[in-house]
Amino acid sequence: MQYRTGVLEWIRTHPRHFDATIAVVLLVANLAGMSSRGYAGMTFREPDLASFVLNVLCAAPLAFRRQSPVLVAIVSITSYMALGFFDYNSFGGSVAMPIAIYTLGTSAATVPGLAITLASGTASVVYLAVNREQLAAAGVEPNVWYFGSQFVITTGLWIIGRTVRARRLYLNDLEDRADRLERTATAELRAALAEERTRMARELHDVVAHHVSVMTVQAAAARRMIDRSPERSAEAMLAVEETGRAALVEMRRIVAALRSVDADEAAAGGQPDLTPQSGVAELEPLVTRAKEAGLEVDLTVVGEPRQLPSGVDLAIFRVVQESLTNTLTHAGPTRAAVLLRYEPDAVVVGVTDDGGRRRGGQGRAIPSDRPGHGLVGMRERVTLNGGTLRTGPRSVGGFEVQARLPLEEASQ
Repeated sequence: MQYRTGVLEWIRTHPRHFDATIAVVLLVANLAGMSSRGYAGMTFREPDLASFVLNVLCAAPLAFRRQSPVLVAIVSITSYMALGFFDYNSFGGSVAMPIAIYTLGTSAATVPGLAITLASGTASVVYLAVNREQLAAAGVEPNVWYFGSQFVITTGLWIIGRTVRARRLYLNDLEDRADRLERTATAELRAALAEERTRMARELHDVVAHHVSVMTVQAAAARRMIDRSPERSAEAMLAVEETGRAALVEMRRIVAALRSVDADEAAAGGQPDLTPQSGVAELEPLVTRAKEAGLEVDLTVVGEPRQLPSGVDLAIFRVVQESLTNTLTHAGPTRAAVLLRYEPDAVVVGVTDDGGRRRGGQGRAIPSDRPGHGLVGMRERVTLNGGTLRTGPRSVGGFEVQARLPLEEASQ
């Protein structure tokens, strides 16, 4: 089986070498059979220069059958018919003619190919009619059915070639379509990543701008109070230091996010989003809006709430927002649960849904190899804040999104 597979692969990857091999084999068979004076009760003429040339023209052109199928078919079939009508022996011609007709079927020349095929079938019937006596002496009954079968065989070879050509074109079209879909999916994924990173960069820019503004105010206050109240000046400078550290953390994230920012948007004069930044405090209104949209959702907070870094605070809100949006989009009206858990060194947020099982559904699952843009954006946002995101179908049905965002790294 491996040997056969290797041969087929060689034929597919080296079509010209394969055609040349066929031409050489048939040419050797023709030249070797020239000296035979009889076959199956039929008598042939003594070989001469004309028979040599016709035998060469019958087999050799097959080496170029893919490049010039019409010309090769005309030369090869005409030479083979001439050998038969002049009573010359052509041992390999009976193979060369079917190959030439089949090649016509696989080529793009539909009308010339069909015309040559019909002419070849007609010529075969005429040849058999002219040599009826020799066929009868060889034990072949030259009736109408026998003549018709020769014509049907010749035409059938061309039809087989057309079928093979149609299948090849269909498979090529499927491959091209698959390549286009793959390129489109890749482009959409990259565009989603760029769009989400641009959005995060703008949001983080607003956060850092706030920190810088606080630092400026505190530094100005410290400068004015340095002579009158050194203690209060020291407190102000301490506030500047703490705010600066927080700003540096956000700046590190901005550098990562801005690597994929689309410069064309800035050149187009796009207006920045000046709406207030969302966070954990906005989860209750978000859950309320989801309920109004038809989603039964509960919010549970575990642990002692604390002040979170701006980037982490925003990431939690976006994860919950995108998860609830996906639940409404993919599962419809169903039940969902939002869990916010404060840990000593991290904060964990999870969103689960039952996939509409109360309505008789089977739940939903987003394929891991073709993630949606929402999941891509969530993963980018969580990773940017040093966290991890886990998504996938639940064993009991439905879908789960869980993000863990460390607080130690965010506070460094």
